[in-house]
Amino acid sequence: MKQTLPGSRPLCAVSAAREEPRRVICDGRALVVWMVEDDRPAVLDDRCPHGNARLSAGYVLYGRIVCPLHMWTFGPDGRAQAPGGRMEAAGPMPQSYECWISGDQVWARIGA
Repeated sequence: MKQTLPGSRPLCAVSAAREEPRRVICDGRALVVWMVEDDRPAVLDDRCPHGNARLSAGYVLYGRIVCPLHMWTFGPDGRAQAPGGRMEAAGPMPQSYECWISGDQVWARIGA
């Protein structure tokens, strides 16, 4: 099973990630966990590079997480889209993490 890979960690219950984006602290990293439309999990760093807002305080629209501050959206791969296409970031883009469901938990590979 994947959870035996080095760096694999359980993050939260699948049911919790289905309800709303979840902030999870794992190995000292703040992460956001949400479910994509086809019921796959997604995990990114919980920080918008544009305004330093918590992505976990946003919402999910068409499988993308929407930053509550300036409405930037992020896909499961971490790629951003900004309203009007203007992409001026104050910091690095959030990292995406390999993630999967095992049992009733969302798991991710956080470190090697």
